[in-house]
Amino acid sequence: MNAYCDGELDPASALEFERRLAGDETLKAQYNRLLSLRRAFRSLPQYDVPAGLQARIQSALDADRRDQVDRPGQASRPVQAGRPRQRSWSFQALAAAAVFGAVISSSVMVTMERYDRHEDVARAVVAGHIRSLLAPQPFDVASSDRHTVKPWFTSRLPESPQVPDLAAQGFALVGGRVDVVGHDPVATIVYKHAKHTVSLTTLPRGQSVSDQAIAGYNVRSWSDAAFTYVAVSDIPAEDLAAFERAFSEASPAPEIK
Repeated sequence: MNAYCDGELDPASALEFERRLAGDETLKAQYNRLLSLRRAFRSLPQYDVPAGLQARIQSALDADRRDQVDRPGQASRPVQAGRPRQRSWSFQALAAAAVFGAVISSSVMVTMERYDRHEDVARAVVAGHIRSLLAPQPFDVASSDRHTVKPWFTSRLPESPQVPDLAAQGFALVGGRVDVVGHDPVATIVYKHAKHTVSLTTLPRGQSVSDQAIAGYNVRSWSDAAFTYVAVSDIPAEDLAAFERAFSEASPAPEIK
């Protein structure tokens, strides 16, 4: 179940888990609890260091220092033979450590949250690719004509990508489908490279997905002025890089007004 949630299962194992999940109420309850726990952790609030905190700490330090100077009758106690001198944390050191810890903790939490969000996007795109391979056909509209696939996307989505024909470069257009990433419908263009399927999902500009391998599938991402593209396939990483070059050369970036 954990591997399924993390997108680490191969297609056959993922399908088997989904079949078990559909017929096992106890497993389904455990799965829903795990999803709730993941959402709860990701919804924890993040806090910035309050404005003026450094000034308040410095003011407290100055007051403590004046109090020590003005306090009469304090003599240092002798150190007993054979016993090491006991070191104590000063208020200044404790305050500095507390502030440093808060800043580092906040930075780490924000970084982890962003990383998890990007990883969730990558896993969602790969999951869409896997589901398409398990379906009778990996597309909703079957066509090798970009003048058919492009209008099909335009009629269903607020923004549709360019759909170049890359058959001359070894990537034949076979159709397109609409996937859902997060809560948003997105366009996925489907190509064939020999016997392999390449899914090219288009996300809103500004999203970030790292190049990686998930569940045995290579993921490659790049952006232009309009979209972030995420290509998923079981072809070697260098072939996916060649696909990126072919697509980018055939699809000049549109001007954003």
